[in-house]
Amino acid sequence: MLEITDEKDPEIQNLLADSANRAILQAIMAIPKSTSQLCIECNIPTSTAYRKMQKLAEHKMIRKIGTINESGKREILYRSNFCPEKTK
Repeated sequence: MLEITDEKDPEIQNLLADSANRAILQAIMAIPKSTSQLCIECNIPTSTAYRKMQKLAEHKMIRKIGTINESGKREILYRSNFCPEKTK
């Protein structure tokens, strides 16, 4: 899915070195989740989650998926562009 053409790019290295970014990417690798779900699961504040997800989206590491929840409201979910590792 995601191909990072220049893995030595300092910005990409900084994004992947951050533990909150890694937690977000791991949490949304298999199942798309909302910001509120990520805040709870990754134990990060809402403002931090939005800021980090914006950076990840700018570098095409995550994507937004729009859905309609059970109450009929529009909901934005996020999904990692990294493929989950296959177990051997």
